[in-house]
Amino acid sequence: MLTATCQSPAETGAGRTRDGASRRSTPLYVICSPQRGVGKTLLARLLTEFYLIDARPVAAFDLADEGPQLADFLPRSTTIADISDAPGQMALFDEIVADRRATKIIDLSHRTFKDFFTIAEKIGFFAEARRQGIEPLILFMIDPGPKSAKAYTILRRWFAEASLLPVRNQLVARGIPYATAFPNGSTMNVSLEIPLLGASLKPLVEQQSFSFADFWRTTPVSLPVRMDDELRAWIKRIFLQFREIELWLMCEDILSSLR
Repeated sequence: MLTATCQSPAETGAGRTRDGASRRSTPLYVICSPQRGVGKTLLARLLTEFYLIDARPVAAFDLADEGPQLADFLPRSTTIADISDAPGQMALFDEIVADRRATKIIDLSHRTFKDFFTIAEKIGFFAEARRQGIEPLILFMIDPGPKSAKAYTILRRWFAEASLLPVRNQLVARGIPYATAFPNGSTMNVSLEIPLLGASLKPLVEQQSFSFADFWRTTPVSLPVRMDDELRAWIKRIFLQFREIELWLMCEDILSSLR
């Protein structure tokens, strides 16, 4: 269960303009894992469409290098990014901070995991993002492998200014004890979870033509009532967790404005 509570404001002063006026932080979600096949793109799809449902501005960046990619599911909302050279790196980071109105979502490939965070640490990107009123949240897809536990520990050490949240995809992370190798590295009292989805529904949501937003808005006439109810309950459970993150961000902004 995810519970957001208002806590003391961050020392960096995020959530305030240079003249001291309060402002609302814009989230930057980095969805990542050093492993493949753990559900990164599925989470990125759900998070992007969570914002699209309410017609809120959102910009997704696809740093994957194998299909199906986020851009295959959401081509209108997704920019394919390449950080293999300096111009590509500058273009991505500049675009993230250029528009504070839109929530940013990065689907990070396991192959670009190391390079992305090495660059971000070297240039102090997350600290600068917070100074620009952008709140970085690293959503780390956990799994039983030692490689992931080691990478998670490194991110905790490198990025104290970012919220590091473990995400438990029950398809790959069942049996991993809570708060052991992947303790919550954030002031946010959160442990995100993607529940298991019925085998009969997996082929449907894996279709590139399927849209969580469209499904949420309408009732597909071709889907049996039982399956419709199951999928809606599954999506609702995940969307409620996203709402709790937004509530936490609002609490942080309010507390920052009172400093």
